[in-house]
Formats: sequence, structure tokens, C-alpha cells
Amino acid sequence: MRILVLSDLPQFVTGGAEKQAANLIEAWLDAGHDVACFGRRMGADAVQIGRHCVPVRRIHTIQWLGRWMRAVSYFVSLSILLLRDRWRFDVIYTRFLGEAAATAAVLKRLGLLRAILVSTPANTGGRGDANFLLTVPFQNLLVRLLDRQCGAINLIAPAMADELRNVGFSGRNFTFIPNGVAVRTAPLSGDQRNNRFIAVGRVAKQKGYDVLLEALSHIDKHPTPCVVRIAGDGPERDVLFSLATQLQVSDAIVWLGELDHPSVLNELDHALVFLLPSRYEGLSNAGLEAMERGLAVIATRCGGLDRYIQADMGWIVEPGDAPALARALGAAISATPDTLAEMGARCRTLVLQQFDIRIVATRYLELFRQLAERRPGRVRP
Repeated sequence: MRILVLSDLPQFVTGGAEKQAANLIEAWLDAGHDVACFGRRMGADAVQIGRHCVPVRRIHTIQWLGRWMRAVSYFVSLSILLLRDRWRFDVIYTRFLGEAAATAAVLKRLGLLRAILVSTPANTGGRGDANFLLTVPFQNLLVRLLDRQCGAINLIAPAMADELRNVGFSGRNFTFIPNGVAVRTAPLSGDQRNNRFIAVGRVAKQKGYDVLLEALSHIDKHPTPCVVRIAGDGPERDVLFSLATQLQVSDAIVWLGELDHPSVLNELDHALVFLLPSRYEGLSNAGLEAMERGLAVIATRCGGLDRYIQADMGWIVEPGDAPALARALGAAISATPDTLAEMGARCRTLVLQQFDIRIVATRYLELFRQLAERRPGRVRP
């Protein structure tokens, strides 16, 4: 099958959606399919993903003349790329239900593209693609266009379904394939892990690190020190440094800064509990990687990962609720390393069963084949 992915990649943009795009590309290539990628921030003609060299193209935009010019230039640039290769691809897969999906949908509506269009929205809780669509002109027309031209709109987080229906999507083409992560060799045992808490993610408002700092200020003194290691960087760094000083919790935080992926995995291997205090999420790639490495989880109720975490796997609290987060942290501090390791083992089992990238990629391929069978002509295997 010939698949075009419309997404930036981790070589150029740090983000969970971009990481997921790369994971799927690698898995589809491993399975013998032909994959290329177009993105707005590409800086090369090809990139290395795993053992594969993936052809890429840049979608050019004009940035300095406002939102309208950026949108128009994006549409024109991507349209040229798509029309140039309109016979090359059987499937167009987009991360985000935004400009890329809209451009492909317009060309399909005009009869200029025959490829199957599948889109995966991102994030829930008022900051996802449903909210974005409410901000664009002619949003009702755009929603109807996407609803009709997408062969499938795949929801990585169950909570996305109601949000998209609320902005006008019919739900007739919703599918539910989650994000996936690579499964590696068995992680370290609990007694080999020197750190209790780790958080991984961009240091931005979304991730709720300010709530985490407030929660740390609520924790009473405990024989087991509460030290949280945070891997990531971002626009809130200086604000959070100041807040930690103000709340007198600076000694409870180790700021690791931006780490490469092997270093992140090493941090996960030596921790017991993964913290995800986000205000909103889709289905956290970092959270899935932590679970695959055998960590218990403290997460917020964002309609994604929290739907899978049972009481014997971790703790779920409401977004922005610092006292509740403090209670969860206290429970994790009081738990023995063996107990936390058992919780982490259950998390890893869940990943092996449902979130192995090979399973996820195969589910997508089966979806593509099913959609191909519903239209005239056949997609080449």
C-alpha cells in the first residue's frame, strides 16, 4: 500500500503527534509498505526513521502577512504537492484534523484526488481540533466537508467523540485506534530503580507543572523524600523556577532540561512513578512509553490515558486539582517500591496488549483496506 503522511516529524518538531507519525511510518515501512511524508517544517528531502530513509517534502507558508496569508499559502503549497503526486498514493493520513485534512478534503470534493483520506485529531478538553474548528471562518461548511470527505476520523482518545459531535460531525466515520509505542526488552526490577517520580513533557501551561508544584507544597514531611525529576523545556521554565522558589519546593524538583530520546528512556528505566498532571491531553505518547517501561502512573482525567488506568495501576485526579494531586503523590510516596513495581507491571501488560505500535499500525492498515474495498477500483497491496 502507498501511504502519504501529512505531519511534521520529530527531527523538526518536538511533540507527541509528530512522534506518533514517526512511529507509524516506521511500522508501516517495516511491514513492506511505501510511505512518504509532507510537512510544514521539513528541512530535508529525506529523513532517517529507524533503518528506513523516508522521502519528505516541505509545505511552504508565508508567515509575515497574518493568519489568512499563512493559511492561503499553506493551501496552495500543499495542493501543488498533492496534485503533482495525485496518482502516487492510495491513502493520505493526517495528524490533526486541521489545515492538511481540509486541503486534501477540498481537492477530493473537486474530484482532483482519489486517495482515501484518514485523519487523526489531537487533544481534548477545549484545546483540541474541535476547538480549533470553532475558530475558523465558515466552520459549518468546513466541518461538513471534512465529515463527508474523510473515509475515517480516528479518535485516539474516547472523549474526542462527543467534542467533535458537538461541533457538527456526524460520527458515522469515527474509528478508535489508539496511539502506539515500541515495545522493548523487559524493564528493570523495582529494586534497581533509584528515582521515584519522573515527568516528561514540554514545559508549557498544558502540562500542569504549576499545579504539580502547588501539590508538592501541600505534602507534609515524609520519611521518603518526594523528589520529582522533570525532563523537558519550554516557555514556562522561568515562571516555574520562580514559582518553585515562592512555594519553597525547589529542593523537590530536578529540572533535567530537554533530553534526547535514549536519555528519556534511561530516566524512565530508573523511576517508579510517571507524573502526567496535564490540563488537557490526547493520548500521551510519553505516558505510554512510561507504562511500557513498567512505571505506575499519576495522571489527570483528560479523557485519554486515564480511561485505561485502573486503581491497581495508578491514580487519577481532576485537572488543576492540586490538593487531589498532593494526596496521590502522598499515596505513591507511602507505597513500597515492590508495590509500585507491581502497579507498573500491570501498566506494561496493558501496553503489550493494546498499545504495541505493531498492533496499532496493523489496525490502521486493516482500516485502510476496508475503506479501499468500499470504493470503485482496488488499492494495490
